[in-house]
Amino acid sequence: MMKNTEVAEVIESEKPRFFSMKQTGILIAFGIVFWFSGAMAVKFGYSVGLFGREGSLISFALALPVSWLSVLLIIKGADLKPLQIVPGIGLGLATATFFDGIVLTWGTWVYGTKSDQFSFGAAWILWGAFTFLAFAFFEAYRKGIKLA
Repeated sequence: MMKNTEVAEVIESEKPRFFSMKQTGILIAFGIVFWFSGAMAVKFGYSVGLFGREGSLISFALALPVSWLSVLLIIKGADLKPLQIVPGIGLGLATATFFDGIVLTWGTWVYGTKSDQFSFGAAWILWGAFTFLAFAFFEAYRKGIKLA
């Protein structure tokens, strides 16, 4: 006969989960890597004219294919099933946003030394967050997940 604690453990283990522990770690790691890559793109892209009133058009346009390919990489790298795509990309974005908020508050030097550099960069990073999430929805839809 099962004890109450054993029954509770069985019930607890049957609760649905978004991701396995391995997937969770991979998604968080992707969030950190993509946040850092974006921060370095801002830091070094500013000096070659990728940010500013005109340069931001180029960086915003470049974010589209880069984000789509990145979403495909994350889906494959974390072995996400169709129903996991949007929440998986969301977890990576939450991780990236966490680091972005901290650094924009206390470590703007990571993005550069000029205020317009990190303000244009922050705008681009927000745009990138949108494009990642938009392509996550698109890929989920392509794999048969209805949005409504």
